[in-house]
Amino acid sequence: MKAFVVLHGQTDFDAQGRIIGTGDPPLNDTGREQARKAAEQLKSFGVDLILASPQLRTMETAEIIADILQLDKGKITKGLKLFERSFGDLEGKSTDEVDMFALTSWYGNVAPPNGEAIRDTMSRVVAYMNNMVKIFRTRTMLLIVPESVLRVLFWFFNGLPQLGTENVIEVEHCFVYEFDTDNIPPEIKDFSNVAAAPVQAEESEASDPGRLLSQSEIDALIAELTTVV
Repeated sequence: MKAFVVLHGQTDFDAQGRIIGTGDPPLNDTGREQARKAAEQLKSFGVDLILASPQLRTMETAEIIADILQLDKGKITKGLKLFERSFGDLEGKSTDEVDMFALTSWYGNVAPPNGEAIRDTMSRVVAYMNNMVKIFRTRTMLLIVPESVLRVLFWFFNGLPQLGTENVIEVEHCFVYEFDTDNIPPEIKDFSNVAAAPVQAEESEASDPGRLLSQSEIDALIAELTTVV
């Protein structure tokens, strides 16, 4: 199975060099044009499933691409675990004001004040992707995501980064990455065992970000995604 990954189109926050995080700005005119160009690139790849982060900028990018690919926009699936990492008190600040390398380093694993550490982002995204790869093993999926999730997906398909190489990832808006889902590194498949994100004893099993779905849950999800509205 093939997976294509696209960073959402540009927003005014991106153009201003500001940290977005869980904020929800729309695409600007440049971002919408970037989405149209990405769609033209994707025409020959046979995409039949779009998974998008639930935020406005990713969903808007997904809808533009779906239109051009002539895919039913009602079938764009919101990947609820693919939401952008929270940067807490740093959201809205200029990237020049903070140490972005420290914030995005896998080995530093820095959590911004009132924000999310990168390994916690990795834990929820990897759990979600392990399920998606299992469910849609014969489908060609397109994932449209924000920047932190893009980094995690790059590691998901290629393996954890070497020290100092965490930022060696193209983060151009609407750049199209292609991955083969048959070659996910073994340490990623078992990531929930080493994610350093333990679940509190009082939390229910359903809230565990590293838990794989049961077969009945997978069947229910497939039924939900394939039901014609």
